[in-house]
Amino acid sequence: MLIEKPYPAPRKAKRSAVEIEEERAWVRFYRQVGNADIAAEVLAQLDADAQARHAHLALYLSCRESLRAHKARMQRNKRIGQFVRLGCRVLVAEPLRALRQGTARAIELFAECLPEMRREPAGAKVRQLRRDAKVAQAQAMFDAMAPRQQSSDTAGPATGVARTG
Repeated sequence: MLIEKPYPAPRKAKRSAVEIEEERAWVRFYRQVGNADIAAEVLAQLDADAQARHAHLALYLSCRESLRAHKARMQRNKRIGQFVRLGCRVLVAEPLRALRQGTARAIELFAECLPEMRREPAGAKVRQLRRDAKVAQAQAMFDAMAPRQQSSDTAGPATGVARTG
């Protein structure tokens, strides 16, 4: 015995290959809506076509939710990055800068604490030249000529100029 149905089941209309592929594409969009780039593209397309947005309202809302979550993640990452940069500056950069400044000041202080040089290199050279016979002879000739030039010069050098030697 067969159970007869009062109404026969309606037959589904045969879909074309294009319609089947279109449906597969929409299903793929539903799966990939978590990706913010794809969500933005799908949202732009749905915003442009009101009929498609009405037909795929769940996809539209999922895209909006995905973009909000992406924006929140980016803001959170920005705050974390700022905190890490601040931590690096406080824990690494500032101590290194303070160490460098302290080292520079310590070197300056150390240089000031060193004893002064007792002999200047120029003084040693002058003593060495005074011992040299040629230089002593030249100095003597200069001393002998100096008084004559002053007496023959009417202008002469200013008074009170002392010669060091």
